[in-house]
Amino acid sequence: MKTPKKEKEDNLSDILIEFFDAKTISKLNKKLPVKIQAYRTPEISTQTTDIISSEIINSFQTDSPIDFIITKAEAILSEEKFYKLLSKLGNYAIVSGKFSSAVYTFEKLVAITKGENKLNNITADSLLSLGDIFSKQALWGISFNYINGAYNIFRKFNNDKGCADCENLLGTIHGELGNLSQAHIHFEKALSFLKNKKDYSTKAKIEINLGIINNIQGNFDLALKHYNNALEKFNSVNDLKIIAEIKHNIGMLHSKMHLYRQAIEEFDQSIDLSSKKGYLPTLGISYLGKAAVYAIQKEYKLSSFFAEKALEICHKLNDRLSLAEVYKIKGIIHRDTKDYELAENYLCTSLRINKELNNEMNKAETEFELGLLYKYMQKKSEKKSYFVSAKKYFIKIGALKEVKEIDRLLK
Repeated sequence: MKTPKKEKEDNLSDILIEFFDAKTISKLNKKLPVKIQAYRTPEISTQTTDIISSEIINSFQTDSPIDFIITKAEAILSEEKFYKLLSKLGNYAIVSGKFSSAVYTFEKLVAITKGENKLNNITADSLLSLGDIFSKQALWGISFNYINGAYNIFRKFNNDKGCADCENLLGTIHGELGNLSQAHIHFEKALSFLKNKKDYSTKAKIEINLGIINNIQGNFDLALKHYNNALEKFNSVNDLKIIAEIKHNIGMLHSKMHLYRQAIEEFDQSIDLSSKKGYLPTLGISYLGKAAVYAIQKEYKLSSFFAEKALEICHKLNDRLSLAEVYKIKGIIHRDTKDYELAENYLCTSLRINKELNNEMNKAETEFELGLLYKYMQKKSEKKSYFVSAKKYFIKIGALKEVKEIDRLLK
């Protein structure tokens, strides 16, 4: 079977080299608030991972050079090259967590290409990227509007690959919201658009998402099969961004299977790749995964350490979904160390955020933890209320293991 074609991942120096000559880069660099190396750098050794991770996070405190690059490019590049540059800058901003710069870049692309039939793919791809950015911040309404805008253009011009990308993102969002049956419908529809296409990359990305759904539902063997199939494809083209995401997902799978040592190993591999390459969103959730595992193992100091690292990234990315998860973990830590008042504050805050974001799955998981808290506090009515509410959702998605556990705790 053919493998997916590698989508080139550029850092900022790569982008400058592609679009500007050395003299222009030198002049531009004098005006940038953050200096960019105008040469290719070697791979970073694993020993520097912690330093790089710190630098990635701290880079949010500096001005982004993207605005300055765009100003220069608009004056000297042809339209075709300028559009390509904006797309690359936008994608770079997404993976490095600079969402405000990414939004500006893709909105600019939409504004200058909208209505031009020959540029319809650029417009639609930019709208889809905006949908992706706002989904990462749990701004679902804005995200859906952008995705629908992209979808309409792709359908109008019979772009099946673009339609599949829209369906895949819609499925991802419904998965985040806990609407697993709806998510599965979108993933299957995405695959139907690719039925007669040799787009192995998009198919592999959909397979990752199907793995996530099966993991949530407790179909662990099938989930691992999906992940390994996708990992084989992306390993063959050395797509480190996707590999880091898959490693994180396998870590989540092992955690749910109570294989905690294996889970930590997978999270560490994801963290290592994400740190080296500056994939801040994946770095944040993998820190969060480690924090959750250490909390389960009652390694509370380690859990708190990684929760704080995740919290810092969540704030910088405006990732409120992950923020709610951090608060849940902090609540678990304080509950298990018998600081019930603080545990209640954290868990109730987590629950409030998940309700605001309409995230049914995370809401149910937090309600389960609150049920345990009130069991320890001997508050029978509160315990029953939260357990019963969580149970309804777990029944809905077919998570039988969780249902049986709640039934045991309600006795």
